[in-house]
Amino acid sequence: MKHFVLVHKFPYHKNQQIILITQPAPQILSVTSFFFISMAQRSWSDLPRDFVDRLFRRHMKIGGKGIEPKDLARCSLVCTTWRSVIADIWGKNLSLLSSPHRPIHIRILAEYQNFQRDPPEGCKVMFVDSLFHWEAIMIGPQSSPYAGGVFLLDIHFSDQHPFKAPKVTFQTKVFHPNINQQGGLCLETSWCPITTILHVLLVIYARFNDPDPDDPIDFEIAHIYKTQRTQYEERARVWTKKFATASQISAIDWSEFLKKHKIGETPM
Repeated sequence: MKHFVLVHKFPYHKNQQIILITQPAPQILSVTSFFFISMAQRSWSDLPRDFVDRLFRRHMKIGGKGIEPKDLARCSLVCTTWRSVIADIWGKNLSLLSSPHRPIHIRILAEYQNFQRDPPEGCKVMFVDSLFHWEAIMIGPQSSPYAGGVFLLDIHFSDQHPFKAPKVTFQTKVFHPNINQQGGLCLETSWCPITTILHVLLVIYARFNDPDPDDPIDFEIAHIYKTQRTQYEERARVWTKKFATASQISAIDWSEFLKKHKIGETPM
């Protein structure tokens, strides 16, 4: 058995990742090397099937000898293993690694890295399936009717970011004048290119304690807040207990975050 060491430096990842691959056929190294050379220009989601298809269609030959199906099968296994390893290294989706070095990608990644370096208390974000799709989690502040609630938010960045506001939606139902029944928020009027998602989430978190009934999205809840504050707070607590639980379905495993904040259950 021969051992081949493949080294590839990924965009946005400062360290080289070295993977040790053991395969008996020399063709594997050539085919797999071609795979890594070509993948930078292609979507990760298209591989390795598209890679194998292209090899068959073009009848690619290495060293004057055609690639046998068994070698392609081994290559596919190696590539699949590689994808799994990198997914573990990166922590989520491989499409993050294939994004070109465009200003929009650099800006979004910088926002993510800044958030991870200094996250606000009770709040965290993670990639879901691309740089443009995040999920956030917030723990309701103790001084509010939302105390101890687990609130999940879906964040989608526009391809015009930062010149267009991201779409931020509560996945958790919230009784609040500044959040509609579908979890929607209105960011367009206050958004500008220097605003970051960290600023947005800090404002959202502050609104748990300090709703703005004079600029509401849900006018009925705003009216209750202004005229029947006790009833508003009681209904907010009931909704929090009913909907803002740790057992919510989530695209992210938040178990460590919840454990850190001493929240009992774990999201599915």
